[in-house]
Amino acid sequence: MKTKGLHYLDKITKSFEIAIALLLLIVIAIKVLEVIFELTGLQIVIISMEFEKILSITFALVIGVEFTKMLIKHTPETVIDVLLFAIARQTVIYHERTIDLLIGVFAIAGLFAAKKYLINLKETKKEKEKTNL
Repeated sequence: MKTKGLHYLDKITKSFEIAIALLLLIVIAIKVLEVIFELTGLQIVIISMEFEKILSITFALVIGVEFTKMLIKHTPETVIDVLLFAIARQTVIYHERTIDLLIGVFAIAGLFAAKKYLINLKETKKEKEKTNL
């Protein structure tokens, strides 16, 4: 019963991720239209909110969804995903100094390396132990 409930929660979080991605694609398409209108000399504003504000809200929603997945799954991968999105948000939205951007890029690279090498090594060791038994 417990795993069935967790399975449904996982499906719900994936649905939220897809919904957020679709909404962001719609906003991007609208902003592209606004740029085209502006290039042609028309001053048509469809969405009055600044794109950085929309990205900030979107990142906050994605971090919330990833945090929920972390609470559901309890795996190192989900913890790294939450950290990745949080650092990416900080790097993309609040890039005040160049050194902050550089630190953010190195932090993201470090998290990707940890996810690829440390977690994959841990999983391969578990698989080898299972095959030896």
